[in-house]
Amino acid sequence: MYKEVILDYIFDYLKLKGIPYKKSGKVIMLNCPYCKNEEKTATIIPNTSIINCFECEKKYNLIDLVKKIESEKLTFSEEEILQYLKELFDINVVTEKEEKEIEKLLDYYIKERFNLVPIAKNAKNPVEKDWTNQDHRNKEEWKNWLNNGLNIGVKTGKRSNITVIDIDTKEIPNLLKNVNTLIQETKKGYHYFFQYEEDLPKCRIDELNIDIENDGGQVVITPSIVENVKRKFNNLSFPIIKMSPEIKTFLKEKTTVPRKTRSELVKEDIQSEDFNLQLLKEGSRNDSLIRLGGLFRKELSLNQTYYVLNILNKHACEKPLEDREIRGMINSLDKYIDDDEQDIAHKILEYLRLIESATKTDIEIVITGNQAKGELKKRIDKIINSLIKEQYIGRRGRYYHLIKKADWKENLISVGNPINFKMPYFHDVGIFNWGDLILIGSKAKYGKTHISMNIVQKLVKQGIKPYYISLETGSRFTKIALQLGLKEGDFKWDFCADPTKIELEKNAVTIIDWLLVIDKAKTDLVFRHFIEQLDKNKGLLIIFQQLKHDGSWFAPNMCKQFPSLATRYLYENEGDGTYGKFTIEEVREPTQYGKKTFELPCIYDWQSKELKRLDEKE
Repeated sequence: MYKEVILDYIFDYLKLKGIPYKKSGKVIMLNCPYCKNEEKTATIIPNTSIINCFECEKKYNLIDLVKKIESEKLTFSEEEILQYLKELFDINVVTEKEEKEIEKLLDYYIKERFNLVPIAKNAKNPVEKDWTNQDHRNKEEWKNWLNNGLNIGVKTGKRSNITVIDIDTKEIPNLLKNVNTLIQETKKGYHYFFQYEEDLPKCRIDELNIDIENDGGQVVITPSIVENVKRKFNNLSFPIIKMSPEIKTFLKEKTTVPRKTRSELVKEDIQSEDFNLQLLKEGSRNDSLIRLGGLFRKELSLNQTYYVLNILNKHACEKPLEDREIRGMINSLDKYIDDDEQDIAHKILEYLRLIESATKTDIEIVITGNQAKGELKKRIDKIINSLIKEQYIGRRGRYYHLIKKADWKENLISVGNPINFKMPYFHDVGIFNWGDLILIGSKAKYGKTHISMNIVQKLVKQGIKPYYISLETGSRFTKIALQLGLKEGDFKWDFCADPTKIELEKNAVTIIDWLLVIDKAKTDLVFRHFIEQLDKNKGLLIIFQQLKHDGSWFAPNMCKQFPSLATRYLYENEGDGTYGKFTIEEVREPTQYGKKTFELPCIYDWQSKELKRLDEKE
């Protein structure tokens, strides 16, 4: 828990407050502030955060110490002091107060149907490629971002039904001063949230130090921290209102053509081949020349592009740039060509994936619309040769074909998306993602089917329709399902003696009751099959496996290397199935400050057929 983490900062507090102490090995001795004996009579009990004074026989912790040393905090609650210490030492934990605030915020974002975007830590830039085209409306996914130290932003425009006025100064225009809408304070100014205005462009109004964030934009929102300053809203009870006609007219009169980044302009000019030479005289020389260089580079080599830009620089620019600046531009153009070549390579692979084989002429026509010539032909030849060298494609005579190779990816956010429900029995044990495998072991006649159906029931109550695969004939699970209150249509089921022959459903929860591996030496191969299925179909798989008579695993080193969670369900008393426990043995991603090995005591109600954790029953 966060409390234990904060209390461990007792040594830092002693140093900060100048309290005399002496360290001898692992033992820290200090002057007790209660008995005020100048001899170091108090010691910190090893491996704890408790101080013990041999003189006055008082035991106390860091919270007590703060109240004693800082008298103005004598009336503070325990939680207030923990919050104070967290901020004092900049401890990276989430307190109970902050957890409640975050829950309230995320619930508000759900209510407003916000579409969020993951943002780099302490910054404002998205970490996800093609983030403008992604959808993230899952509260658990947002929590996962925050737990990983990321900031969060909200997509502006139609995606979240908002238009945001970003003011980069504390001086607010008169028209906005008395507006009661959702407002966020930033380090430099404010964000004013309004309902979506389709006809306002995403742009900059320099004279007002204002950005209009609309379609294609995003703003970083609380609880994010930017440049070490936490963002905060004025009042979540304020509704996001419609922009008044006066404000809208005022902004429209001030807006100009939306600004684009240099990269956007270069890429746009490469694609459109549209450029006005007059810009070399009227506009920025650097921006104009690099945009023009991107256009030339489409057909010319780097040396040829440098030669042409040099001539234009000397004869078309009123104040020519130095030669080193032109060479710097040429070098920077490489990244646009690299991006362009990667895009072409991707198109070639996609084309070959569709039609299996093609000639070079076929490829050129698909990529360019015609047979390639000049520099472009050289580039396509170079890309094809590189794909052959890297063994992405092969060649037989005139025809090129795809070689099965790893599908390398760059995305980080869409990998490991958190599940959008509470994992039955184990929701507070670890963080679970789509694509995870959960392994539950139990001895013969220990109620694996009862546990399976209880999991099904808990999923159905959350609006999840699971898929259940039974290895045993007789359909005994149906009787348990009906006794638990389940009805036809709540879940889908099938009987299969060999579950490895079944293709898992996409984006679905599947429960296998139970998995029998005849040849134990091939256990890893069976589990590898399921891992590949999960990677392909992005579902979640719960496998029940039978244990040995003594309660141990068959082939433990092979079956336990794959799951995100591995647990055994055992009875407290062999002859009585009322009380049992999940013994957690492996957790890939335990909850914050959680342990990887512990027990969850349970009780089985013979009448209702429900299996509950004891703490849930209480």
